Amino acid sequence: MAELMVARLRLPIFSIKHPEAFQVRSSLPVPQPSSLVGLLAYCLGVARGWGTAALERVREWVREGKLLAARASLARDQPPLAVSPIVLRRFRVVDKAHEAKGKGEAKPIERLSDSARSGDFLGAKRMVEVELTDAFYREYVMGYELLCAWALDEALDVDPGCLYLAQRLGDTESLCTVLEVRAEEAEVGEEDEALRAPLRASDGEGGERLHNSGEALRGGGALRGARPSNQERERAGPHDLLA
Repeated sequence: MAELMVARLRLPIFSIKHPEAFQVRSSLPVPQPSSLVGLLAYCLGVARGWGTAALERVREWVREGKLLAARASLARDQPPLAVSPIVLRRFRVVDKAHEAKGKGEAKPIERLSDSARSGDFLGAKRMVEVELTDAFYREYVMGYELLCAWALDEALDVDPGCLYLAQRLGDTESLCTVLEVRAEEAEVGEEDEALRAPLRASDGEGGERLHNSGEALRGGGALRGARPSNQERERAGPHDLLA
């Protein structure tokens, strides 16, 4: 048996770079499995105190076949996802200003401080708005609610309530709110064919069950699928983390 954890997320916008995109950062329509692995790792890193080491632990679960699958889908009865391209302008005072262009040259932050102290505010303004800025093209998906699912080996004993700790899914500005988390027992089987289709949405309690179909996270071999049983095992709430 496996544990199927399902989280309903609300994201005003999200951007997850297409792996094959270069410079022009086109976004995937829904988060890819690796993004969901990263989200789970973040939640476990906070909940269990693993810190950044949690990502490597979760990756090891993938390699060992303990994390069977991770999939995302647009929730049922939601408007279509719309991709909107924009141009971002960034101020790089926090990072780029502390890097010297050449050996022996003053760092931009030092020159900026000197200009401010000497009253050369026009020069300081020019540095901030010209030298320490950049711009690039990026796509954002205007979404509403996503269903995200993880199928794990029950022996891992992962508390589904830890998913309420998720703050973002994708890039730094892709903030999310976790509306609901639930867990079910699932039977693990194998399929002869891999279905390259998104996760089918669930219609709440007593409705259509999630059917995890697609290629396994770990490469090679037949598809390892997780089929939820008829018995819903657990429904977690945010208060459970504080109990």
